[in-house]
Amino acid sequence: MNDYWTENGIKKPRPFVVCAANRYGDLIIPSARHHDKLMTDLIKAVGGLNKKDAEQGFINQFGEFMTRKEAMIIAKAYGQPVDIERGCGGDNNILYSEGLY
Repeated sequence: MNDYWTENGIKKPRPFVVCAANRYGDLIIPSARHHDKLMTDLIKAVGGLNKKDAEQGFINQFGEFMTRKEAMIIAKAYGQPVDIERGCGGDNNILYSEGLY
């Protein structure tokens, strides 16, 4: 199956930002926060990936990776509360988990 939604005649629901995630090539490691204890433990479990090789972002409810900028667009477009002052580094175009939850 390439596209579950189309192949089953279902309109795909709108995306929303679920949690932080790091992407290492094709491997996505989700967690509540970037490099929290859970993410660190998962990185160690898969062989100690190099932190500098990670692309930080988020996943949506479909497990699709979004960059920090893409996640901010989705969060704003669909009304997810975003606290710009608290956790977006003062940049209203880049999402940080502290600004989302």
